[in-house]
Amino acid sequence: MMEVDTSYVSQTRDRTGRIDAADETELARIANLPEINMHDQEGISYTLSTALCEDFHRFERAQDGTDEIFAESFDDVSSLAYACAHDDDVRQLVTLLRWSEQAAAEGDPSGFADLCSQYDTFNTVANVKRDTTNAIQRGNGLDLGADFDSKCSGDDGALVDKVYRVGFALIRCGKYEEARELLVKTGAASLAPLLSMRRIQDDFALTPMEKENPHSKMLQKRKLFKRTITAILNKLHLHSFLAQEGSTLSAPLRMLWAALAGRVDPLLSLANKTEDRIWVLANAAVEAKLDELAGGEMMCDAPASVNSIFGEVLPHESWPYFRLYSALLRGDARDAVAHAAEFLVDYEKTDKGVPEHLLRFMAHLVIIFRNTQKLHDVTLGNRIILKYTGKLLTLSLTHLIPFYVNYLNDATGKLVTMQTMYRLKSVQSRLAFLDALAQAGQNYRQLVKEVVIKSRMDQANSASDLIDRFRWLLYRERETETDAVVEACVLLRKFLESGNDASVRALLEVCATREGSLADRVRSRGVPLTSEVRRACAEYTEFVYYLNGIDAFEAWRQAHADRVNEKRKDSTRSDATAGSSMLFSAEAALESKRAGERADRLRATESMLSAKGVDVMEMFLRHEGWRTGEVREEGANGDEEERIRSLRVLRDRYYASSLLRMAQMKAESGEEKDALECTTLVHSLALHEDISKEKLRNFLQYIHKVTRSIIN
Repeated sequence: MMEVDTSYVSQTRDRTGRIDAADETELARIANLPEINMHDQEGISYTLSTALCEDFHRFERAQDGTDEIFAESFDDVSSLAYACAHDDDVRQLVTLLRWSEQAAAEGDPSGFADLCSQYDTFNTVANVKRDTTNAIQRGNGLDLGADFDSKCSGDDGALVDKVYRVGFALIRCGKYEEARELLVKTGAASLAPLLSMRRIQDDFALTPMEKENPHSKMLQKRKLFKRTITAILNKLHLHSFLAQEGSTLSAPLRMLWAALAGRVDPLLSLANKTEDRIWVLANAAVEAKLDELAGGEMMCDAPASVNSIFGEVLPHESWPYFRLYSALLRGDARDAVAHAAEFLVDYEKTDKGVPEHLLRFMAHLVIIFRNTQKLHDVTLGNRIILKYTGKLLTLSLTHLIPFYVNYLNDATGKLVTMQTMYRLKSVQSRLAFLDALAQAGQNYRQLVKEVVIKSRMDQANSASDLIDRFRWLLYRERETETDAVVEACVLLRKFLESGNDASVRALLEVCATREGSLADRVRSRGVPLTSEVRRACAEYTEFVYYLNGIDAFEAWRQAHADRVNEKRKDSTRSDATAGSSMLFSAEAALESKRAGERADRLRATESMLSAKGVDVMEMFLRHEGWRTGEVREEGANGDEEERIRSLRVLRDRYYASSLLRMAQMKAESGEEKDALECTTLVHSLALHEDISKEKLRNFLQYIHKVTRSIIN
């Protein structure tokens, strides 16, 4: 079986930058998010994990005398704390009881918690026994006691039973002091000492080992009191006294006596829920351990350990929660993770989807074990966390995934993160995911960079897919803009080499903002740039110039087409007016004049656009962005040889086409002599080193054609 090693745990903690308590809080926060439908059993699991952490450190502090409350007034060590620190059974039982009580207090508001909230409605004996008080005043021979042998008049019996039910609920929820106050002020003071004795479980100061300590006799007093109670119960025939049939006592009072005495019956038979049965057994077990600690005899029906308690309740449970609670209490991470993984495999065979709450609980259990460095099967633990991250993906709760990824190894965690990023499409979901990555302490800059690179290397991705994933580099631009400009150049080369001008335009539009182009924004930050980034900024700018040249050429071509069409229409009109009447000829002459004015405007527009187009294309040819040298800097992005090869192809193809377009704009705009001047750029810019002989030959043939036209 594979186990967690120290290096793995250290690696996880270094990456998350959290302490255990912080992760416990984060687990609870995630489980209580509005979009999380938390299951009841899942909710009380966080109470258990918190109780385990608190009790473990509390027992350790009390044992060595560093507990703040304990150390303020006492110099010696608590016998109960010592037992908890050295006896796993005692510690686990005390924690189980405390957790069970706390879970009931925080649980179903219609259950014990609701009864506890009615504590303040009972103020005095008179408030409870109003009818009995009136009967006493009439001389009916009744007393005003509220104990089990008291008689009530009128409706007081129901009120007394309710007092007992509320008192039992307070005990069930661990509110011992409130229960004692309730019973005292309602007339049941004989039960108060047992409740006072229960403070021993929570207050280590009441069980000092030092004999001279004023609290040292508390355990002995408790021993004598329990002995007296046991004798009374035995004298009253315990079994019939606590039995439902044939007893004159109400059910709430029987339950109250059984709880205070630490008896299993009849509480176990009355418990309908597994958590209530656990409390009954844990209550009896802790009472028995305290009796043993005081030198008394343990009750024969009290469980001796957490194992025996869960052994009694687990056969009645189909869900794995309580089996996992048992392992959590015992700190048996191996058993818990193995059982959780086995349950998931078996449950999936039933063709039913594993409930979200169960997967979440199991994933959180693995996290708790990894935070506390409990040895377990790492492969099975990873499998559980991966199943839950997959569930989060289907539920569109992707912003929670980075927290769980921190508990996987680096390779697996990165794979899950990147697969999630591939699935996210909306800007809102992506921004939320980046925030979650930052909160989880992950290197999101490196992750978004790898998403773009790996997408580019996958030949199955279309240009639109590549542009969409490139957007990841722009969401936190101030932190990723240098990576963005480098990656943008790689994509622009890829698109333009394949002749995909539309994708070049789309990517440049994605990068553009009101602050200017991406390269301009990077350069304007005023921070030192690496040679790779400086080269990328220059290369990116040349792509912008190229596209500007294409736009200028298309604008000229449209103006040229408009002028040619107007000229054709004018020729048609001239043919139509030949030999017409004098009146018609006058109208035609007027229309011809107007047409001539339109032609002049179109010619002027064409000439202006031709000049602008030539200027823009010359700026493109003069720019050095595509002529940058090789980058040998460590960490440089991309394959340098591929970059140089690609730029060589682009220069050959698009320098040649730009030269040809410049000459074409001048020649077809009626400025043939200016077209000849384009040849001077070949020499002045050394374009012959960038353009192949074949393409130069084609350009010169066009120039020769223009020259012949001028001569003719």
